[in-house]
Amino acid sequence: MKSDTKQITIKELLDTTTTRLDVDTLAKLRSARTRALDHQRIHRRVPVLAWLGHHGGLSDLVHRSKAINWAVALLFVAFLFSGATLWHNYNVEHEICDVDIAILTDDLPINVFLD
Repeated sequence: MKSDTKQITIKELLDTTTTRLDVDTLAKLRSARTRALDHQRIHRRVPVLAWLGHHGGLSDLVHRSKAINWAVALLFVAFLFSGATLWHNYNVEHEICDVDIAILTDDLPINVFLD
């Protein structure tokens, strides 16, 4: 169903109500708007690493994130430990395979039979 009433936009509504305000109120609103625009933060594009020098440089960044540094160090140690474990298991497995092959081919050294 269509309505015959005219749709009023917010802009039109604000324009019509501002004509009803007195001059002092309009001046206060204008000055408040100007102050708000003066205090509005202006976003500027800066180089990616420019923020390093803003708060004390790289050393300040490192000191502020000690927890992150410790987490990265622990992750690195865990990575090294798991790599060493995998390498050790790989070598042990190959030694067992070498002994199995030697048993199957009757190519065992004499010290295997000695006790």
